[in-house]
Amino acid sequence: MYYVNPNIKKLYRTSYSESRKNYLRLDMNENPEGLPTPFFEKVMNSITPEYVATYPEMASLIGRLAGYLHCEPTNICLTNGSDDAIRLLFEVFGEPGKKVVSVSPSFEMYAVYINMYGMLHSPVPYNEKFEVSLDDILATVDSDTGIVVLLNPNSPVGASWTEMEVRAVIEKARENNAVVVIDEAYYYFNPTTFLHVVNEYDNVMVFRTFSKMLSIAGCRVGFIISNDQLISEIKKACSTYPVNCFAIRFAEMLLEDTKIIDDLIEIEKHGRDYLLSQLEQYNYKYHFNYGNYVLIKSNKKPKEIFEALKQRNILIKTYHAPILSDWIRVTTGSIDTMRIFWEQFKEVDQVNDVICT
Repeated sequence: MYYVNPNIKKLYRTSYSESRKNYLRLDMNENPEGLPTPFFEKVMNSITPEYVATYPEMASLIGRLAGYLHCEPTNICLTNGSDDAIRLLFEVFGEPGKKVVSVSPSFEMYAVYINMYGMLHSPVPYNEKFEVSLDDILATVDSDTGIVVLLNPNSPVGASWTEMEVRAVIEKARENNAVVVIDEAYYYFNPTTFLHVVNEYDNVMVFRTFSKMLSIAGCRVGFIISNDQLISEIKKACSTYPVNCFAIRFAEMLLEDTKIIDDLIEIEKHGRDYLLSQLEQYNYKYHFNYGNYVLIKSNKKPKEIFEALKQRNILIKTYHAPILSDWIRVTTGSIDTMRIFWEQFKEVDQVNDVICT
């Protein structure tokens, strides 16, 4: 029998194996409509056979990002989406047998990599009000801790972190020789950032992505921002060309034309406001924490809602975690997209058109 890494052998992975084409995709927090067609065509028209035949050159994109983020190019490492950033985190800083402290529930890929790299998960749970105790987090970080993960905001529940909370976690982690990741995948929906602390502390990394608001999830572009020393160590574990030429061109041209970003922000905000107003009007219980998603407590069981909407070519997210077992999660988008969802959701959840009082 050939050798298989025992951590991989015992790992259980699931994936959505059915095609998601021809569905209104409100399940994975992508932009349901994508980039404006004129901008998309402008990018594609700039791509030549010679450009595609050449190995990707990342320096130009890194330089643009550095200018956009007001940092040095040496503070940035490009990654093949956020998943690759998480993999690099564990490959470089993941000491087998050490603890990873995070909140729960949270983005599932962190737990996958914890198991893959032989670390131990020490999750701090949210309560039924979707609140988590800072004191509990600080108490969990100890000399056995190798990595602490903070998502800002956390998906799917939880408020954004305050400056005081983040600094308290960073300092407690530093006392115990642990690194801290601040995952800002949803930054553009709630523009509070902790980029300013990466050069104040020697143990902090910030993750960002082009997949959510910036609408190029299929290109797989992410990046890590940190101090020179940590970035230098991370780059040693990178593949030679982690980001392909198409992804680089789309990302470069988005950073050249920031009005596109501003327009995307406004489009999502108007659609989200419409959905929240409908939920309030019909007395739905919901949770929104400034990402591009809303948790809704449906009248029917979430699995029933999922199947009924799928029959109508709409995909949403449901959960197995007990704290979320009565909720559905819906990705937000334009007003047109949210109207389509709302009209179909009202029917499958048997909402009367008479406003509840």
